[in-house]
Amino acid sequence: MNDVLMLVDNEWEECHVKDYLRISGFAVTELDIKKPDGFDRLLLHKELVLIVCEHAEYYLAICKRLRSYTEIPIVIITRSNDEWTRVRMYEQGADDYMTEPIQQVVLIAQLHARIIQYRRLTRLFGYVQVRNLIIEVMNRKVYLDGEPVELTIKEFDVLLYMVQHPNEVVTREDIYTSVWKSSNEVGINCSVPTYMKKLRKKIEIDPDNPQFIETIWGVGYRFVM
Repeated sequence: MNDVLMLVDNEWEECHVKDYLRISGFAVTELDIKKPDGFDRLLLHKELVLIVCEHAEYYLAICKRLRSYTEIPIVIITRSNDEWTRVRMYEQGADDYMTEPIQQVVLIAQLHARIIQYRRLTRLFGYVQVRNLIIEVMNRKVYLDGEPVELTIKEFDVLLYMVQHPNEVVTREDIYTSVWKSSNEVGINCSVPTYMKKLRKKIEIDPDNPQFIETIWGVGYRFVM
């Protein structure tokens, strides 16, 4: 599910963005933009920030503050069609700036595109956050509930391969060929299940009922985003 933090100017009563998002399956955490204290804590697990306001020029500082906390996409939805305000918002870190009226289908498509782009780029170059699990790709570090998880080189490589193929069913052969750079049948049948068992012990609360790495019997595994 797409998890969104929405900062709203509640004086803009006729705005229906929240309704559009929930109808479309987004999980929305709403906060009054005029009372932003603590929003940094609410960014955990979010994949998009929306600033929904009638007059965007009032909230340039909020956009700048958000960008100082996070790299996730920031999208502005407003009635302010002033070009200077639009430019300043981009300068403060906004990724997109949309003005009402917006067709529901277009809005949802653009937000989905931003989230997918963010996931793709972080999987390749930055870090991946899946619920309470964080993988720093370049630094090769893993955190669970904010605490470091010690992984061997191969354990990290296996986890990274799974994360870079989210929600896909991958076979033992896929994993072994990509991580071990080999197609040895004995290695496929012995190493992959062994490393999956080790990973689950380290990143799953209940290894027998995994929330991250599922076994697809007779086929392989799936990493659940």
